[in-house]
Amino acid sequence: MKIRLCGAGTLLRGAEKPGGGMHPSCHELLYITDGKVRFKWRGNMCEAEAPAVFMLPDSTPHELESLQTESRFRFLELFEPEDFRFTDRQVDEWNFMQARKEMYAKTVLAASVLQALDFVYHLHATGAAGEDDDLETVCLLEIRKIYRLIAHILRLSANSGAASPSRKPKVGARDAVDLVVDYLDWRYKENVTLEALAQLVALDPSYLVRLFKKHMNKTPFEYLRDLRLKAAASYLSGSDMAIADIVQETGFNSVHHFTRLFKSYYGQSPAEWRKQLRSSESR
Repeated sequence: MKIRLCGAGTLLRGAEKPGGGMHPSCHELLYITDGKVRFKWRGNMCEAEAPAVFMLPDSTPHELESLQTESRFRFLELFEPEDFRFTDRQVDEWNFMQARKEMYAKTVLAASVLQALDFVYHLHATGAAGEDDDLETVCLLEIRKIYRLIAHILRLSANSGAASPSRKPKVGARDAVDLVVDYLDWRYKENVTLEALAQLVALDPSYLVRLFKKHMNKTPFEYLRDLRLKAAASYLSGSDMAIADIVQETGFNSVHHFTRLFKSYYGQSPAEWRKQLRSSESR
C-alpha cells in the first residue's frame, strides 16, 4: 500500500457542483471534520454530521454536498490496496453507520479511527512524512490499524445485542474490564455514562458493574472518580492553574463537588494540599 495523496478541502452549501468523482486506480478514506454533508456512492446516500469517515473502494463514483453553510473534509487516496479487504456490503454498512451521531463519542475503538486519521494527516500536512521514510511507514501502519479497527467495529455491529448476566460475554471477562479501564483512562475528562461503557463491551450494564468490581475492587465510576482526583493532584502539584480551571480540566461538575471529594481522599482541601506541598518543597 502507498499513499497517493493526502489533502483537505472545504465545501459550501449550494455549490454549483458537488465534490467527488471516481478513482479507478486507488481507494479512499474520506474524513468529514466539520459540518454536515450528504454523501452519495454507488446509488446509495447517507447524511452525516462531523465527525464521519467514509470508505471508498477503487472505481466507486461518489458525490459530496454540504448541508450547512460550510463543511470541511480530509482525504487519503491509497494505491495497491492489499489491506483493503472489505466487501461492497461491508463498505455500505460502514458508510451508513456514519449517520449515527453518537458513534465516535461512545466507543474508544471508533474514536481511535479519528485519532489515527488526524495523526496521518498531521504528518503529511507538515511535510514530515515526505521527508522521512520511517514516518511514511508509520503512516501506513496507522492506515492498516484503521482498517483493522473498522473491521472489528463491523463485527461488533453484526453481533450487537446486550448480554444478560446469565449469558457468556462477547469478550472475555478480563478483556472486557481492560477495555473499560482503557476507555476511562483516555476519556476521564468527558461525561462518561454507564450506557456507553456497556455498549463498548456489549454487556448488560448491571452485569458490567459487578464484573468490574470483582476484578478492580471498585465500580467503574469509583475508578473514574479516583482517576480524576489523581489528575487534579498532578495539576495542583505541577502547575499554577487555578482550582476552577483544574475542575474543568478533570471532568468534575463543580468546585464544591471537587473540593469535597478531594478533601475526603487526601485529607485536605485542594488549596491546603497545594500550599503544604509547596512549603515542603521549599525547605
